[in-house]
Amino acid sequence: MYASAHAQVVAKNLKLLIEGGGKEHKLGTYKAQPPISMVSLGRKIAVAQFPFMTVLGRLPGMIKSGDLFVGKTRKELGVEPNVKKS
Repeated sequence: MYASAHAQVVAKNLKLLIEGGGKEHKLGTYKAQPPISMVSLGRKIAVAQFPFMTVLGRLPGMIKSGDLFVGKTRKELGVEPNVKKS
């Protein structure tokens, strides 16, 4: 999640540098976020690490969701949703 936000800043900066040449003062900066991680341990269970605690079980599994954020990522990238074939 954070890598995606950081990548967007980097992409905009690269575009400015390539197209503008010499507009370094207009470059964006990325503000680091507190460390948060979430690892799926199957379709319904996950472990989540927040700055203040670690949680294991179904709650982080519901946050992570059954598709492991694949649907959200595909939508952000403008890629058609993955359609299951029967």
